[in-house]
Amino acid sequence: MKATLDQVVARLKRAKRALVVGHIRPDGDAIGSVAALTLILRKLGAEAEGCIPDRIPWFYREIQGTEILRGVEELRGRTFDTVAVLDSSDISRIGDAIDLFPDREPDVVLDHHVTNSGFGVLNLCDPGYAATAMIVHEIGKRLVPYDRDLAELLLLGIATDTGFFKYATVDERAFTVAAELTRHGARIQPIASAVLEHRTPKTIRLLVEMFRTLRLEVGGRLAYAYVSADMFRRTGCDEEETEGFVGEIRALHGVEVAILFTEWPEGEVHVSLRSKNYVDVSRVARALGGGGHPRAAGCTLHVPRLQDAVTTVVEAARAALVEAGI
Repeated sequence: MKATLDQVVARLKRAKRALVVGHIRPDGDAIGSVAALTLILRKLGAEAEGCIPDRIPWFYREIQGTEILRGVEELRGRTFDTVAVLDSSDISRIGDAIDLFPDREPDVVLDHHVTNSGFGVLNLCDPGYAATAMIVHEIGKRLVPYDRDLAELLLLGIATDTGFFKYATVDERAFTVAAELTRHGARIQPIASAVLEHRTPKTIRLLVEMFRTLRLEVGGRLAYAYVSADMFRRTGCDEEETEGFVGEIRALHGVEVAILFTEWPEGEVHVSLRSKNYVDVSRVARALGGGGHPRAAGCTLHVPRLQDAVTTVVEAARAALVEAGI
């Protein structure tokens, strides 16, 4: 059911052994939100564990507070009386973490994706928030005193999901919350340094290879590129090192829709879609089994060849541009 903030707060206050779960292929909002709510619950006296069911990109580990996050294998065999799922539009997004609470709905779902399916007992899902971290902040400030670690984890979520305050989702509320967190000691510099300044020489080589695949269509309004499994092997990079690559495509002047295809392993293609002003890419992603926001969405396709995914998604993106009248 749809829940109010008061209902969610009341439910979390009853937690004694809590599990807080984020999504696979974690971004800064999932990482920051899960770690922050885990800290909030611990401050309330609960035994709380934060779980990210996938490898966390190494550079996020440089941010204070993220060290409390655990993988699924570290938590097997534990029992929990409260489960909260954060920043996940669908239960499939939490991967193997579902094994930690089999045959149960999550007690609480907190999210800001417009495509959220409402899969929890209490669902507080509001696309009006620029980041899930902002919802966690609304909860946290009602329950516990803040310290630097808690404030900085929340600022991580907001900063990364707003593109460091440059996306259309940014409004007065986003800046107000960021200011509140700064007053509690949060620093933007270590966040920006970890997230924006982590590229290595091999990552740059991969980025160059990606740009060699770049294609422009629809009068330059659609741009797409790919990173193949062979490119990963050739450069020695991991998939996490493509963080921010789709933003480089989106940054091209005149582009409305940007798409990055990432193949790893062979037969599995992750698709990242971005738009600037008009096209709702979440509709494209949702039609292909994914989800997200109007300006940032994604999906995963299981196909025999990378080119099969490119053909399918690019055709859908062209249609979305035509539908938007661009």
